[in-house]
Amino acid sequence: MRAVIELRGAEAACSVVPFAHAKVSSKRKAIGVYEVRGTLGLIPLPPAGNGWGYTLGIVETATSAVVTYSRKVLTVKLYKDGQPCDLVDAMSLHAELMEPEPAAQPVI
Repeated sequence: MRAVIELRGAEAACSVVPFAHAKVSSKRKAIGVYEVRGTLGLIPLPPAGNGWGYTLGIVETATSAVVTYSRKVLTVKLYKDGQPCDLVDAMSLHAELMEPEPAAQPVI
């Protein structure tokens, strides 16, 4: 399943669009370093895939990002002028998620 994970603010509170996905979480590890758990990684850019990877908000125009995926953790490192920097506004990650387990249907 594909989704957009939005990280917001310096602490990178996350939300999953189009709906909440209980198994996706984010955490600020250090200045400019964020971990996102519960994904299968970014959807690759064309020609390998049909994703867009990530986008940074307008406030982050001078910020560069390095995004890696290893051991089921998506790590985002942000830099401004070569120095680590925290997220000021927002960042969107185009990620693959595991399909949620179907809800149990009540027995009638």
